[in-house]
Amino acid sequence: MTARTIAIEAAGAGMRLACELADGGGIVLLPAGALLTEANLAALRRRGVTVLQVRTGEAAPEAAPDDAARARLRLAHLFRASAGVGAGDALLARLLHYRSGQ
Repeated sequence: MTARTIAIEAAGAGMRLACELADGGGIVLLPAGALLTEANLAALRRRGVTVLQVRTGEAAPEAAPDDAARARLRLAHLFRASAGVGAGDALLARLLHYRSGQ
């Protein structure tokens, strides 16, 4: 395996990290070999990450599952007990809006 350093703007879903990614305090944000998704790339951008080391020379990655669909299903599961309750529905709507990136 070889690695190259790229700007986070050049990173895309389906790429793999060559080494673990840690913040300035040493807290591991993503482990080596992690498959990048749109969701974790957005989170890394929010944390101020500007460059990544990704693996090169590998076979084409498998398509990543639809992160938005997974997030919707997970949130629906988490809020299943509060369905139809005004505050629960309002919070769920806000979370879905936030997760959609709009």
